[in-house]
Amino acid sequence: MRRGTLFSTPLRGGKLSNKVFNHVPPNPEPSPQQGFALLTVLMIVALIAMMGSQLLYEQYTNIKRSSHMMHQAQSFAVQWGVEAWVKKGLKLDLEDNNYDGLNDAWQAPFGPIPYEGGELSAKLVDLNSRLNLNNVVAQEEEQRRAWLRIIKRYAEQNALSTRFADVTADWIDADDSPRPSGAESNTYLLLKPAYSAANQPMVMLSELKLMDGLQRIEYDVWQVLENDLTTLPTVTKINVNTAEQRVLMALADWLDEAVVSAWIAQRLSEPARKIDVFIDFLVEAKGMPRQEIKKGLPDWMVSVQSDYFLLKTQVNYGESQQGLSAIFSRHPDNQNEVRLVQRWLNAE
Repeated sequence: MRRGTLFSTPLRGGKLSNKVFNHVPPNPEPSPQQGFALLTVLMIVALIAMMGSQLLYEQYTNIKRSSHMMHQAQSFAVQWGVEAWVKKGLKLDLEDNNYDGLNDAWQAPFGPIPYEGGELSAKLVDLNSRLNLNNVVAQEEEQRRAWLRIIKRYAEQNALSTRFADVTADWIDADDSPRPSGAESNTYLLLKPAYSAANQPMVMLSELKLMDGLQRIEYDVWQVLENDLTTLPTVTKINVNTAEQRVLMALADWLDEAVVSAWIAQRLSEPARKIDVFIDFLVEAKGMPRQEIKKGLPDWMVSVQSDYFLLKTQVNYGESQQGLSAIFSRHPDNQNEVRLVQRWLNAE
């Protein structure tokens, strides 16, 4: 190498030789192990992301569930308070009055009433205003036949199945002998799924939907039945001060729409304080002998007092919207104490 020369490669025509620049080592080909490692890293990252999102979702649902349970517990606490208040009110009403009518204070619904974090509404319904289907198992034969005739008359007047009364009675009575138009367990055991007749008093009115020929009750018909019928644990009288027009008309063949409508208009301002007041009204309206009217409407059938009441409450608190129904009894056998008979959550 000459002194002062920068490059060891000789110049050719005053230019550097291309060998210096063309001698670049080729890039090495990627190794299969490198691609596998990258894929593994991506899979791990995706798995971590999935696990993280799942944990976040579970945490969110747990928080929502806990919040809903706390709000639901608060709703129940409010409902228990309403029940205690209603029981006290019914007891005071029994001590102050010997009759129950549509102008009583407990008849008026109250609410919605706002309170901190929620809203409350409630309504008290007189169940003696409804026809008790369990009356067909009264102790006296005469009474059983009379209540069965009333149920048949109600079914005819409201365009229900002609088998309604017999099917209902067979469902409730203790034997397995079907009535002429009824159905016992041998009918229901052929269904899929199979089940037996209850052979005991009905607990809920919805049992009607299990009976032969009644499984597909239309919605509008069911709304009427819910308003007119009930299933109570004891034989109950009809309160003529609160009963619906359809129920009153079913009590006797000679009770027509004109007479019942006139009584409903009168009782709004002048409810019967004694059952004799109602009998006197019928004697004047129908022109029938008092003895005949009393025979058709005996004291064990009609009354001016009520023993059973249905409380419907709706409590909205936070994320909970809770509906609850409860039946109370203040029968004389309870020593004038108001007792809880049944309680259930509303389906709607």
